Amino acid sequence: MKNKTLFAIAIIVLIMAILCMSFTSASDSVNKDKSGSIIVYAGAGFSELGDDLVKTFNEKYPNIEVNMRYGGSGELFTTMETQKKGDVFFPAAYKYMGDAIENGYVKNDTVKNVTKNIPVIIVQPGNPKNITGVEDLARDDVKVGLGESKGPAIGKSSQEILNKSNVTVNPIVTTTTVNQLVTYLISGEIDATIIWKAMTSWADNQGKFDVIEIPDNQNKISTIPIAVTTFTEDSDSAQTFVNFVTEDDDAHKLFEKWGYELL
Repeated sequence: MKNKTLFAIAIIVLIMAILCMSFTSASDSVNKDKSGSIIVYAGAGFSELGDDLVKTFNEKYPNIEVNMRYGGSGELFTTMETQKKGDVFFPAAYKYMGDAIENGYVKNDTVKNVTKNIPVIIVQPGNPKNITGVEDLARDDVKVGLGESKGPAIGKSSQEILNKSNVTVNPIVTTTTVNQLVTYLISGEIDATIIWKAMTSWADNQGKFDVIEIPDNQNKISTIPIAVTTFTEDSDSAQTFVNFVTEDDDAHKLFEKWGYELL
């Protein structure tokens, strides 16, 4: 009787193992069966995160080629508008997604909010100009760089922050991407600028500047969305990428790794 019981248990365990293997194999084959090629228009500030997302995505979907096109959100919107191509829109602020919805450039039912972008002031290491807040950016002895107010998302957000505080700044340089602002500051050409908080956690930026937080009542925090465009020629692959970014646990861990707070 005991041997029969052990034999029955062994059979049950074997069946469960076979079913588990079959399920895993089926899941793998689904992922590998998906194939295609997509273009993702992503904000320049996502360059580090984006490359990691693509790498992890391709571990799960090796036959879907993802071409990331980084740039200022305004520039990306214009590119999508004029070229009428691209598969996924991933701007750094919801304002640009709103414009895309209004113009019919994205599929409304695919729009999903992912995380948020929080502006901060960065200054030279040690803060030699003793900059403590937004108001100090208007001082004559402070050289400031800003994103173009009608270009990258950081530029529009920066202008709204300045307007909130009734501060007028005459930047010595304006840029089309947030990444360029970091370069100007690290090179010593400017004393201060406004960038996204997530970028301050990048390994390449450690020790190269000090961070000044902007109070909530002065700040302009942006919601970051993602969506499939109406121009896509591979909607299945585009939706698969959007689902990965918004729903996959491994993707969420990458957002946290690069300093983003999930919604």
